Amino acid sequence: MVDTLIRHIVMVLIIWQVIRCYQHWVLAQASLERLGRQQVRQVRRKQAKVFQGLTKKPMCVSCEAEARHNPSARREPPPRIEPKRGRKREVPTGHRYCPNEDCRYYGWLGLGNISSNGHPNGGRNRQLYCGVCKRYFAETKGTLFYGKRYRPEQIEQALTALAEGLGIRAVGRVFKVEPDTVLAWLLEAGAHLEAFTDYLVRELAVEQVQLDELFGLIRAVEQGELERQEAIEQLDRPWLWAAIDPVSKFWLATALGPRTTALAQRLVHQVARRLKVGQVPLFMTDGWKGYETALLTHYGQWRAPQPGSGQRQARWWPLPELHYVQVIKKRARRRLVSITRRVVFGSRDLIRQQLAAHGWQINTAFIERLNLSIRQHVPGLGRRVNTLARSSGGLAQQVGLYQVYYNFCLPHTSLKVALENERSRKKWQPRSPAMAVGLTDHLWSLGEVLAFRVPPWPQPGAALAA
Repeated sequence: MVDTLIRHIVMVLIIWQVIRCYQHWVLAQASLERLGRQQVRQVRRKQAKVFQGLTKKPMCVSCEAEARHNPSARREPPPRIEPKRGRKREVPTGHRYCPNEDCRYYGWLGLGNISSNGHPNGGRNRQLYCGVCKRYFAETKGTLFYGKRYRPEQIEQALTALAEGLGIRAVGRVFKVEPDTVLAWLLEAGAHLEAFTDYLVRELAVEQVQLDELFGLIRAVEQGELERQEAIEQLDRPWLWAAIDPVSKFWLATALGPRTTALAQRLVHQVARRLKVGQVPLFMTDGWKGYETALLTHYGQWRAPQPGSGQRQARWWPLPELHYVQVIKKRARRRLVSITRRVVFGSRDLIRQQLAAHGWQINTAFIERLNLSIRQHVPGLGRRVNTLARSSGGLAQQVGLYQVYYNFCLPHTSLKVALENERSRKKWQPRSPAMAVGLTDHLWSLGEVLAFRVPPWPQPGAALAA
């Protein structure tokens, strides 16, 4: 009886061992097949088809709109007026222009036709005088502060709090104003800041540009009125697109809209408009395919078919100066698994040499750091917050406010420069991205930005520092 029991136990152990060996064999075979498929994918990736050019030039809606728009010819500036008597003017008025459209000097800065006339009736705002058309006008005319019953300092502080990440209702509680009033200030400031950026940010010389996009939520999604997937499929979903110069940390351009090729083209179009003519920087993005088409649209040219290529018609090719790389990150269970750096256009050696001058390698770290700053300072794009924007339009106003505040008002730690000092203690000059890129020579306050009246056309040779 005991021997029979022992034989049965041994038989069960043998069968169990055979089953375990079979399971290990099956798992080993599956691992080998998976490894083989990965190797095949790597071989296919290495043996990817060489870019053969495009038979049609990609279409950019923004470029076509500019081509259809025929701006009026810019007038020649009138002669500068030099004061011939009296003492030298102590109040600078070179950043103001005559608002009278019938005046010959309308829209021109720094030509000596504007003078200060003191503070009428003891008011806070200064009165200015145009010596050509003999008209008086308030210093704040045409700005956000004109005609407001609130002090300019209070409006400036409220909008600064918004730029620092406070919600509209919180700003209203802190400064004891209605939330609708704060919202009206934000909307009015948004239009001014957009014109301010278009006027000042131009003819930049940058070496590198990083582009990325991040997804935000609107209040309807958070409250359950719209499902998240439904919001992603909508055409007006709030994807925020941004471009940054990693050297000067300057926020070049932004766009708000769906994650489509058309929006990528709009973003690249803004970047191209704000660079010097003929400037082709190194572009770095993630692995999304829309960027490749957008860059080819703005940095391409027609090339005749090469002998022996088998092509019969001209193809649209990237410019020889265009260098474009992609940083493809793969994640599993919210963890980074692998990083692939792919050179799409250009020479890998030249790209490495350009990055090595700054001690870098191919990366998108700077635009990702900007995305984090945007989420911290724009209430509508924060994570797990109760200050979400009601619409994409309101979100665009908040982003525009922070973009100007980031570029002109915030000092960046990595941009500070040492000052010559006879003492042993070292002193540093704080600099903003606008100072690093050469647009201004000092840190602006938000009040200066809001008080700056944007001229109707670019001023030839005018200094950008207010």
